[in-house]
Amino acid sequence: MNVKTRQELLCSQKVYICAPMRACDDFIVYDNQKRAEQFAIDAMEEYGCQALSPQAYLPYLLDLDDPIQFGLSLQFREKLISLCDAILVCGSTVTDEMQQELLYAIQKGLLIVAKPENETAVHRFITQRGLGWEVIL
Repeated sequence: MNVKTRQELLCSQKVYICAPMRACDDFIVYDNQKRAEQFAIDAMEEYGCQALSPQAYLPYLLDLDDPIQFGLSLQFREKLISLCDAILVCGSTVTDEMQQELLYAIQKGLLIVAKPENETAVHRFITQRGLGWEVIL
């Protein structure tokens, strides 16, 4: 999918940024937060959408290593996803948490748009679950 098509699909939409958040190393978590923030800024500038990226700030607010607080973060992210029109998958990998977000977005019938660097991984994830290409563009 080219940039123009992504822009046509996402323009003026509320878009959830699906990006890596947790990591074993605190420095990586910080890097993921900065990347998530940049993904949101780039999406707003490039596609003209309203981007929501909780990965940019949730690690500041919650201890994601605490199972209860991590569960709260998942509930919060699901609530944000349900308020959106589409989900934009960013980053070069699809983490377990991102997979949970994708499954929730599919359940809610949201449009899933993958960035070029992860289109193959997202397509593989979708098709391995027996879902067709119609849920992803």
